[in-house]
Amino acid sequence: MITFILPTKNRVKTLNIFFKNTYKKFLSLNPSYLIIDASTYTNHIKNKMNLKKYNNLKIIRQKTTGIQMGCIETIPFIKTKYATFLYDDDVMGKYVIDIYKKNMQNPEVFSLGCGVVQDIKKKIKFTRLSYLTLNKHDILSCYYGSSFRKILKSNQIKKKLSLPVSPICTSFKTKFLIEWKKILLKFTKNNDFRNFFFFQKDVGPDMIIYLMQLDYSKSVTNFYYPHSVKFSSHNDSISIIYGNNFLRIGYWLARICFFKNKKFENKKMSNNYYTYLLIIGIILIFTNLNNSYYTKNIFIELFKLLKLRDKFSFKYFFCYIYERSFI
Repeated sequence: MITFILPTKNRVKTLNIFFKNTYKKFLSLNPSYLIIDASTYTNHIKNKMNLKKYNNLKIIRQKTTGIQMGCIETIPFIKTKYATFLYDDDVMGKYVIDIYKKNMQNPEVFSLGCGVVQDIKKKIKFTRLSYLTLNKHDILSCYYGSSFRKILKSNQIKKKLSLPVSPICTSFKTKFLIEWKKILLKFTKNNDFRNFFFFQKDVGPDMIIYLMQLDYSKSVTNFYYPHSVKFSSHNDSISIIYGNNFLRIGYWLARICFFKNKKFENKKMSNNYYTYLLIIGIILIFTNLNNSYYTKNIFIELFKLLKLRDKFSFKYFFCYIYERSFI
């Protein structure tokens, strides 16, 4: 069995379409659904949606604001060994089930997939997934400046694929989500800037869940391709509302959070991660000079990092600049 955590807010029509397209698709997994409803009372799904035709479905009224905080509130209600997240505006390919099953069959080797961003009205044809078994450290390094394109190229994959960040492309042990929750709350405690991005704007926690799970995996991980889901692009989607600069800050904070909690196996890896965080932080300072709140708090994060300046790697710094300038 697996539990799907599904946040929603004032989108009953979208939720109806989602269940129509996915409910039968997931029956073989014997699923449970925890719907986190942040809707206004008049748009509460109990008032708007016929739920009797769906089994193992529980609705939880969200007390806080923000998708990520709603997901955190819901973790104690999970009764199954495995769980993952769904978003009502995204389209799930039927082969994403292969990834869920792979994680349940072999939980020590993390299996993950990626999605394609398309307009919400555009239909997409999903093909059967293939997967590569890759060194987990190679993929982790790609989140800190290494070239994901090189990994794909070395495995004769010519398709343009991005590093995964959304947890709807994989599944997790429930006890892992409890650990994720603890790390998030500790990192954001008494810090308005981190709370703003992680819980008010919902940018960052998704990436941490990937980094942590990759790190907990054994020496290898399974990367599924080409696409297991479609991320729906529309006027209310985060990537359009906030823009790339906003996402970069949230994902930078996520990388800092993981870096501070990771136990590194060797000094070179630690130095490379640290150097990447400094490079991105400096770039963010200059790209946010018009916003005093962002600039001030990015500088504070950088100042905290600079206390570890003995970890800086000049070699990795020049390699990073060279690859992005000349390759």
